[in-house]
Amino acid sequence: MDVVSFCADLVGCRSVTPNNDGAIERIAQFLSPLGFETKILVFESPDGSNVVKNLFAKYGNSKERVLGFIGHSDVVPAGEGWDSDPFSAVCEDGFLIGRGVADMKGGIAAFCCAAAQFIRQQFDGTIELFITGDEEVGSSEGIQSLIKWAAENDLIPYDCLIGEPSSSIQLGDRIYLGHRGSLNVTVKSHGKQGHSAYPSNYKNSLSNLCKYIAKISDYQWRHKNKKFPQTNAEVTLLFTDNCATNVVPEWSSANLNIRFGDDYTVKELEAVLRQEAEGFDGLSFDFLLSGEAYYCDNDNLKDILSLSIKEVLGVAPSFSAAGGTSDGRYMIRQCNVIEFGVPDSTIHQKNEKVKIEDLENLEKVYFSFLEKYFA
Repeated sequence: MDVVSFCADLVGCRSVTPNNDGAIERIAQFLSPLGFETKILVFESPDGSNVVKNLFAKYGNSKERVLGFIGHSDVVPAGEGWDSDPFSAVCEDGFLIGRGVADMKGGIAAFCCAAAQFIRQQFDGTIELFITGDEEVGSSEGIQSLIKWAAENDLIPYDCLIGEPSSSIQLGDRIYLGHRGSLNVTVKSHGKQGHSAYPSNYKNSLSNLCKYIAKISDYQWRHKNKKFPQTNAEVTLLFTDNCATNVVPEWSSANLNIRFGDDYTVKELEAVLRQEAEGFDGLSFDFLLSGEAYYCDNDNLKDILSLSIKEVLGVAPSFSAAGGTSDGRYMIRQCNVIEFGVPDSTIHQKNEKVKIEDLENLEKVYFSFLEKYFA
């Protein structure tokens, strides 16, 4: 099966996290006849509320070189306003359109097809695939559990290629060597409810909170390590318990998302937020870390992937640690990771699409990468 047909086949699985709808089985069915050992692993959260299906596949038994590939078959909800059925891939004007074609069923299809071609030749090494089903919601029963299982069974690779969408304007123009960390902050403001006409009788929690948010928005974050974009804090939600026009709310809250490089530790970020709250009465904080910042400056992986991209596409890629988080933040604790895939310009949007030519060329880049890695 060619890469476009395989990607379209996977799009037909309505695998909105944590539903699988046959996506994991479809990938296993593609790999098994090629000689891959495939194992479907189901992990469940302690309270039983989250059950996730994952796939581990392996070809070869040599320990000389072990290359891993990470992908996720789950997708975000389609949303409204599509021009076609988001779960029935459409080829139109040179594009393949459907939920997940870029993020990241296209990457999975391209790597599987490249591997299918590559293993026809003899090579000294092992290829492992880690395909998960909950990357879009935190990866607790996906890559985190899968890595733990792999470590217990001595199946951790030496290096890992992640097929997430990484390119910017055109395929091959950007490789991710890491990502900033992500810290979610809930700021609560406690005041006193009252009639807005009587200032002496109330304490406005919302005004208090908004002034604090304005201060944080203007904060000058240090930026010494230029491998990462500068730290930034963005307001993602503002909420209050009041809907009356003449009532001052007793409490209000805001959600902030902070993206940070290694200029800051999580503890330092928490200290900054608390320090900037001095002079604001009634503020409290809750912190939730989505992932630490990481950067993998491995010359071997950089050189192999860059050369493959140049040979196939004629493009000299840049190296970046921008973008959102990926499952690389967990695998980096075990091995080297590098991230490359299709352009990310339409991910999580309606009418998500990828150039058909890009899918075909991505398969060629992955094939070239496999050849050079195991040379």
